[in-house]
Amino acid sequence: MPRKTLQPAELFASRPWGFSQVVISEPGHVVNIAGQVAWNAEGKSNAEGLEGQFRQTLKQVIIAVEAAGGQAEDIQTLRLYIRNFVPGTDADIIAKVLVDVFGDVSPPASSWIGVQALAQPDYLIEVEAMAIVPID
Repeated sequence: MPRKTLQPAELFASRPWGFSQVVISEPGHVVNIAGQVAWNAEGKSNAEGLEGQFRQTLKQVIIAVEAAGGQAEDIQTLRLYIRNFVPGTDADIIAKVLVDVFGDVSPPASSWIGVQALAQPDYLIEVEAMAIVPID
């Protein structure tokens, strides 16, 4: 389901940062995507640096949504786990990638969570997603 988003006047304008404050989902199949990292199907790293890993991880999230019969526009929420998150610098990178991938008109809602570590030492970011895929 394409996202319907809201920007309440009482909340900061988040769309330039690549996420919406509020997403309203129509009925459909709820698709939860497990945390994706920059590893290919063979379990090998396939991207370098925070920006490269985030771009690759979002590609993999979209592949997972498409496998469930959806498309990128059906993604309603993202939860980002960023290892050793550096406020400012890392936030700028995350925002740039989100705007590049989802635009700044109606992006999914997202939470950015700094963590000490992820499951493997080469992971810099892990992304979970929830999509609402239309019922045929």
